[in-house]
Amino acid sequence: MPVEVRKDTIAFIVCVNNELYFEECKYYIERLEVPVGYDIDVIGIWEADSMCAAYNLGMRSSDAKYKVYMHQDVFIRDSRFLEKTLRIFKEHPKAGMIGMIGGIGIPENGVVYTAWNVGKVDCREPDLSYVLLCGPNQTKDQIVDAVDGLLMMTQYDLPWREDLFSDFDFYDVSQAFEFRRAGYEIVVPYQKEPWVVHDCGFAKLTNYDRNRKICMEEYPEFLNAPEEMELISNDEWNCLSSQLAKEIRKMLDRGKWSEAERVLQIYHQKQMKSSELEMLGIICEIEQAERKAGVTHFLFPQEGGYQEIYKTYVTVRFLLHRLEFGMPSENYQELIHAVESGNISVEALIIMILHGVLNKRYVVEKLESWKLPDVKSAEQLKIFYEKVLQRNCDVMVSYSKRAKMELEKYSKEEQ
Repeated sequence: MPVEVRKDTIAFIVCVNNELYFEECKYYIERLEVPVGYDIDVIGIWEADSMCAAYNLGMRSSDAKYKVYMHQDVFIRDSRFLEKTLRIFKEHPKAGMIGMIGGIGIPENGVVYTAWNVGKVDCREPDLSYVLLCGPNQTKDQIVDAVDGLLMMTQYDLPWREDLFSDFDFYDVSQAFEFRRAGYEIVVPYQKEPWVVHDCGFAKLTNYDRNRKICMEEYPEFLNAPEEMELISNDEWNCLSSQLAKEIRKMLDRGKWSEAERVLQIYHQKQMKSSELEMLGIICEIEQAERKAGVTHFLFPQEGGYQEIYKTYVTVRFLLHRLEFGMPSENYQELIHAVESGNISVEALIIMILHGVLNKRYVVEKLESWKLPDVKSAEQLKIFYEKVLQRNCDVMVSYSKRAKMELEKYSKEEQ
């Protein structure tokens, strides 16, 4: 007998390989305003072979009508997210899927990661925070051809094509095309401010080209916008950077900070970038700054090895996000206590804010209202705040490639 769909349930299906990120992802889900009469489920799919396989497993394990497929590093910032997305589905029965960013006109060559021209998302890369603005002129909910897989919400169930895509590329574009083949529409909502945060790394394109060719062969009817978009992939660098990060982690396990810093100096001279190496660079930058300042308490534990260092770094990063998003103080009380007791130095805070906070002015203003442990710390924070004001770096906006093209076209038309 067919399983009866529970129309009053919303399932969040999360592909997981990092417990710290999954817990923070759930933290934001549990803070959402749940419309009257609805329940939510959170389903974590651990260590899957592919996104399609993970999402199929999650889909089949839930009888919820509404399903939110999302990455573990996506945090839903807008507490009214469910109210807003359910409205779209109820007003538009043909809307099968909602995404946060997407594109109208997918390039014939299948290179979609630079093709988004609708929507926005709050991006937190290891070394930089910014709002990725794909649709600068968007004023209403927009029907698109495909969406990015950071978050995809559905009101109908269609199998994910794990028969075609066996790793972590093109699962999102493929599923959007499957919905369109079934007669449904894909929607990117209008967002005055980004509804979600993507605390992500840089994309690795190791298997991208192989999956791109599969997608082009399977869905030729949907690849209809010729554009010159270059496919960039460097398998050699991906392998080298992974090995380099592994060696640096071993150095930190043994407390060899100076050795790790020397290796990272060589990395920073290169033109290529790696998410993990950027994060390790920030960790070493904090330790070096604290050592030079002669702080009483170092941010990172001197025992326990790299895993404890990483846990501390991620925990502080997440607590700063909560502070930045204007949550009540009980949501980051651990951070307040650590700062006021001197267990987190101002040196460490400044570096974490520079790399991981978007609204730097707001966060520093909040920190200045706390009882800092000494006059020197208060003076350092004041100097940093003045620099923030001088640079006018409250919120950085980055435009997607196609958004830039549309803005340039609009500018020429205006002239």
